[in-house]
Amino acid sequence: MLVTDPYQAESLDAITLFSQARFVNAIVKAMGKRFRPIRLPSEDSRSAIFGVETLHSFGRRSVHLAPYGLYAHPFGTEDLGSAVGEIVARLKTFSTATFDWNVRFDHGSLAQKLISAGIPCSRHVTHALLLQGHYEKSFARFSSTTRNLVRRAKREGIVAHRTEDPKDLAAYYEVHKRLAAEKGNYDLLYPKTLFDELLKLRDDVVFVVAKIDSQIAGGAWFYRDGKSMFYWHAAMDRKYSRRSPAYAIVDYAIGMAHEEGRSFFNFGGSRGIASLLEFKTAWGAEEFYCWHFHWQNPVWQRVGRLRRVWRLHA
Repeated sequence: MLVTDPYQAESLDAITLFSQARFVNAIVKAMGKRFRPIRLPSEDSRSAIFGVETLHSFGRRSVHLAPYGLYAHPFGTEDLGSAVGEIVARLKTFSTATFDWNVRFDHGSLAQKLISAGIPCSRHVTHALLLQGHYEKSFARFSSTTRNLVRRAKREGIVAHRTEDPKDLAAYYEVHKRLAAEKGNYDLLYPKTLFDELLKLRDDVVFVVAKIDSQIAGGAWFYRDGKSMFYWHAAMDRKYSRRSPAYAIVDYAIGMAHEEGRSFFNFGGSRGIASLLEFKTAWGAEEFYCWHFHWQNPVWQRVGRLRRVWRLHA
């Protein structure tokens, strides 16, 4: 069952895309029967937040705000402290085994409220290019190598553009699957149904492809996340790597973010991968710390320990 929200869930003023009904519904449609969208309201502050609930045995559930480690923030609130208190109370029920809540680096007030609520917290780095002035100012902040590769892609005939064509999506997904097989180190291969659903979110999701002679050389997905443009997923055909399609795509998306008046371009984290870190910093991105809150139900933790002991002595 899909969820809706009476507190203007579809408002363009919502602080982050990933906490809204339309995004969560799209994700859940592609994830399978064990997953369902949930709405966690705060009646006193007339606020709400949406997330994904995963169903487990013995009536347990785990909750992710938001899915795939994306950021979450209540919307429609005038009293953040009250909203966080009510939402956390709705999460910390007997049936909840765990919940995860990721907070973007510029949402420090929310992070402090969750810390004050006693939710265990860790930090992780994201890389963001602050967008100030015109595109040319950002271009000047790219490393000389990155600027040269952007120019080279154009000389090599690479053309980047936004698309909503299902044929482009199908071609991109073939590139994605082939690249995953070649690398052999993907933790998760997203189903094509997920991209099909995301493509329908035309106002929120930007799918960009790089083509040469009408052939897909690569593609990437970007989210309009409040005041940011978020670089989420990409796949490049290795046979075109010499022509630098990734640089054409990212340069196109940064230009779009400038045109739309975004405040920053979020590259995401590097997960300790040196090549990713080098790629992102070469665009002028700086390090910022986000927050990850993870709560485990002590009752279910004890049950888990007892079950493990029972198995050892069975």
